[in-house]
Amino acid sequence: LFNQGTIIYKGAKMSKSRGNVIAPDDYVEAVGADVVRTYLMFIGPWEQGGEWNDSGINGAARWLNKVWDLFTQPPQKRENSNRNEDSERELLRNLHKTISRVGEDIERFKYNTAISSLMQYTNQLTDKRSDETISKATWKECLDKLLVLMAPIAPHLSEELWEMSGNVFSVHQQKWPEYD
Repeated sequence: LFNQGTIIYKGAKMSKSRGNVIAPDDYVEAVGADVVRTYLMFIGPWEQGGEWNDSGINGAARWLNKVWDLFTQPPQKRENSNRNEDSERELLRNLHKTISRVGEDIERFKYNTAISSLMQYTNQLTDKRSDETISKATWKECLDKLLVLMAPIAPHLSEELWEMSGNVFSVHQQKWPEYD
């Protein structure tokens, strides 16, 4: 048994008897279930919980929007003749570090740090989006593995982007990536 922590609102434990419960329905309707789910997993260590903060949910929405942009605003045309092995090696090294960290963090119920690693990796991908020296195959591998790593955290968005990317079956049926 692994108990989750308590969500605090305005310095007090959320409870119906105190009348300080925040119903997630309005937030889910406004920003989506994946954003609310990601925010709840990110606010603190799973066993400790954390303070609910309306403005904090915007960070989760910004990250997931950035991921969406990686897939819906593709990079410039990539030519294999411009390929730079050092750029690709750096990107793949970051991918494998992320796979290692996210896998270990999820196993230890450290969802907040797993999400932090995914956010950092997303920023690296965003920075590399216009780097024409990354081959199409390497770019696709990096994006596909990002979705597999995100699937336990943002299942709906991951599934939709997986399908939009032309991949078959479900992202949730993919083997967990191994790191090198």
